[in-house]
Amino acid sequence: MFNSILTGLEGFIVSYGPWAVFGGSILEQVVTPIPSSLVVLGASFFMMKGVALSMGALKTLFFNISIPAALGVTLGSLLYYGISYKIGIPFVQRAGKYLGVTVDDLEGVERKVKASKYENLFLFAARCVPVIPSIAISLFCGMIRYNPRNYVLITFFGALVQASILGIIGWQFGNFYLTISEGLSFIDNIILVIIVLVVVCFVFAKRRQNKGKKD
Repeated sequence: MFNSILTGLEGFIVSYGPWAVFGGSILEQVVTPIPSSLVVLGASFFMMKGVALSMGALKTLFFNISIPAALGVTLGSLLYYGISYKIGIPFVQRAGKYLGVTVDDLEGVERKVKASKYENLFLFAARCVPVIPSIAISLFCGMIRYNPRNYVLITFFGALVQASILGIIGWQFGNFYLTISEGLSFIDNIILVIIVLVVVCFVFAKRRQNKGKKD
């Protein structure tokens, strides 16, 4: 499956260039099984193959890969952010008693995040790191109703940094990009599983705590 995706990606990128990077970056945000690093690593290899390192080449990479990728990530991530933003609290209101989580718990997390002096920096750093699943960040920001304007700005600039780093890696390491992409995808999945387990443990802890109070 991975190889077939790769073959299709090569033809698509060669034919459409920056537009392919933009569209592929949207798709990788919406279809979570697609490795988050695949589009940029593949695009930089196919589009920059054989190009010598220079300021002009870096400029080409920035405008043809980094910016389209950042725009695609930002636009694509709005789907899960928007869903979480709209139904996050209503979902907790209806199902919270079964999960052991209340709206007050959610609002408490929101207040702590917004009260922190480093909230924007933390989320920006999370967007810059390739191994942190984008969907986890989007859902978290939507759930705590993080400011939409700040979310868009931080997502764009964080994705811009990440795309630039991955773009240079894919360009310079050439044939090794497939191994790198598979490795990052594996780490992506591991971290996502850890995040899910942490949430599940939190839910059970809250349910036990609430049950203890009632007793």
